Amino acid sequence: MSVYDIICAMPLADLIPLGVYIVFAFIFGSCLGSFLNVCIWRIPLGESVVFVPSHCPKCNHKIRWFDNVPVIGFLALGGKCRDCKAPISPRYIIMELLVGVLFTVPAVLIYMGEGAAKDLISLTIMLSVVVPCAFIDIEHRKLPDKLTYFGMISGVLFNWVFIAGRGMSHADSLLWSLHGLLAGVIGLGVFAWLTGKLMKKRTLGAGDVKYAGFIGATCGMPGLLIILATASILAVAGWVMAAVFRKKVSSDGMVPFGPYLGIAFYVIYLLGWLSAAI
Repeated sequence: MSVYDIICAMPLADLIPLGVYIVFAFIFGSCLGSFLNVCIWRIPLGESVVFVPSHCPKCNHKIRWFDNVPVIGFLALGGKCRDCKAPISPRYIIMELLVGVLFTVPAVLIYMGEGAAKDLISLTIMLSVVVPCAFIDIEHRKLPDKLTYFGMISGVLFNWVFIAGRGMSHADSLLWSLHGLLAGVIGLGVFAWLTGKLMKKRTLGAGDVKYAGFIGATCGMPGLLIILATASILAVAGWVMAAVFRKKVSSDGMVPFGPYLGIAFYVIYLLGWLSAAI
């Protein structure tokens, strides 16, 4: 059996005991959360997330590798910089724990549903886009091209390499993914244009349209429709609650749709593997 066959077809339950798997899943998830923290902070500032070493924003001292260990590093430092003693934002450890859990829960369902290693790759891609997009959209009211383009390209490549469904060829799977991408971009793009005309102001940004392309490239048209419908229901509920409790949604009338898309994507993904596991 080739490495490709192992990644694509061999159930994870045949490769590693569940207890060990859960521990490694959480460790990987918390490491991913640590990296996504960097993305959330640096991408809106236009800084590199790869080539600039981690450093204290107060004193600019480079953070030692052992202080960068997710969760443990923060606790060992007592939430303060080793050099200048400036407080470290608790959002770092919160994000590491959060993504650790967000990764581990579906990872366990993948294990119980006889999923393979390729499904963990899909999960990693999904979280790498939806988590930073949600937080950046909430804070900065934009969805960075770096993340949405990464999602679209990764979704297409993943489905081309690993094949989206049984009985499909690599070419069929590639076309399936591209159709989903185009449906997301064109469909939500037309919707945003129409609602903008009717309401005389922008309701959705270009980033939301590209985000829909990422969802379509990853999940195809059926998944895209389900996720968009779910996100729309969540967004309407959020808009009503905001209007009731704050009296005003936003100064420009635009709805930060990224968090709702991310929640819907994650929930539908989770339910899909839950049905496979039970």
